[in-house]
Amino acid sequence: MTPGNNFYRKWARWYIDQTYLKRLDAIVHVEGETDKIFWKQVLAQAGLNVRPVSGSDNREDQTSGKKQCLKYRPYLSRRFFICIDSDYDYLKQTPPPYSAKDFILQTYTYAIENHYLASNPFLQDFLRAYSRIIYPVFLAHLDDNSPIDEFCRFTMPSANPAALEALQRRIKKRLPAHAPNRYTASGLTADNAYLYIKAKLLKSALKCKENLSFKHFPMNKILEDAAGI
Repeated sequence: MTPGNNFYRKWARWYIDQTYLKRLDAIVHVEGETDKIFWKQVLAQAGLNVRPVSGSDNREDQTSGKKQCLKYRPYLSRRFFICIDSDYDYLKQTPPPYSAKDFILQTYTYAIENHYLASNPFLQDFLRAYSRIIYPVFLAHLDDNSPIDEFCRFTMPSANPAALEALQRRIKKRLPAHAPNRYTASGLTADNAYLYIKAKLLKSALKCKENLSFKHFPMNKILEDAAGI
């Protein structure tokens, strides 16, 4: 049985009470266990002492992830807010928009994995070259709403120059008709497409460690939002 509005209102109030008892700036609801470390680090960089929680911490609610986070939307505050993956919502400006003014922080990339990739200085040349190769098919994928997992499998490289050459040959065989970039307002360019794709498999293929830098785009947008909470 799916919990009703009273359930989420009750838990939001309880989380807020806990911030006073535990001397926290806020409790933040995130999508899952792997997101807790990421958001705690990011919000600590913004000067906030928070405790991340997720659906697995609450056995009364069987939903999880972003869907569960957004169920708290009417009950958010400075002491209890949510932190979610943007997926394609920011890129496509899907309404209603997420805003720090409404106590919602988002990755501005597809998910947290893109930030780990952006934080690795040894991968930047590779990722820039990879982005330029996949850029035309990524635009076509965004416009025709083709299955995301199919796109990810088709564009998956391994971490060596020969793999990029093979990927480029593969893409040329299926190169779509020219698609305009309708997403420049969200920051998408040919050099940074890797920030906006579903990058969980890419991060794994490149053996990217979960170290964070706080100086890359769009991490600075998250920190600006956190400062405004």
